[in-house]
Amino acid sequence: MKISKDFNLSLCGIFGYKIDYTLSPLIHNSIAKLLDINLCYGKFDVSPELLPDAVKGFKAMGMKGANVTQPYKSKVLEYLDCLDGQAETVGAVNTINLEPDGFYRGYNTDITGFINAVNYEFNEDVSGKAVILLGAGGAARAVLYALIKSNAKYVLIINRSFSNAEKLKKEADLWKQSLNSFTEIICADFKFNGILEKTDITFTKDCGILINTVTPSDGNKNFADDLLNRFKFFKNNFFFMDISYSEKSSFLSSGLEKNCLKFANGLSMLLFQAIESFYIWTGRRIEFYRIKDFLSGIF
Repeated sequence: MKISKDFNLSLCGIFGYKIDYTLSPLIHNSIAKLLDINLCYGKFDVSPELLPDAVKGFKAMGMKGANVTQPYKSKVLEYLDCLDGQAETVGAVNTINLEPDGFYRGYNTDITGFINAVNYEFNEDVSGKAVILLGAGGAARAVLYALIKSNAKYVLIINRSFSNAEKLKKEADLWKQSLNSFTEIICADFKFNGILEKTDITFTKDCGILINTVTPSDGNKNFADDLLNRFKFFKNNFFFMDISYSEKSSFLSSGLEKNCLKFANGLSMLLFQAIESFYIWTGRRIEFYRIKDFLSGIF
């Protein structure tokens, strides 16, 4: 703690499990360099049984902030002092900040990051669109909240566990009330059980965007092919975003990418949410294109 005060150094980092791939340290240390802020950002690969100790250590060191990634975006809530309103509603946190009152508050910048990324990648917003959302985990929760907030017309949640998809739908129905949204939410599992009969008609007419939040280890090409076969109207007629930026994601080489109007991975979403996280920690916001151009070898 003395080191941080004496040298005016802000210590931050990312917490996750099996995150060798993460670009967050590069991005945040680059932003700090461009804005001339004395901030050091590291990577903390923490196994599930050590998460409570890791959070205690984070607090004991007086670290300024952190990002949280899979699989801890929902689990970390129980170790924080308080939550931002959106993070509390969504039930997922990807950003932690040491507040002036000494408490650690959780935020979710994935919401804004996703909305900005869709606008940037596709020159589209989701208002009035039908969207297929793959997955029902922490990242999917933020994306679903963003879709409801942006007035998507329909959202079909497809998840390996139908019960988890249905549970998320019930929570999202409450979000709709608070956001005054009329988004219709439908659920299915990976075998497409639970899809309403009217789904093909609805999505044939209105489908615009397919979003994958399923982690690379859970994704599989057979499912991607089955998805194309089940929804035969996916013929050069939709935008596809895989929020993973890992090359290991099997969805990146599937028929989904070949059949869509435009494909985008999660790099722009990662960058947009990072800009918001950095602003929460420091009160300084960098322009998207400034950091994008600085990291032009990646984007």
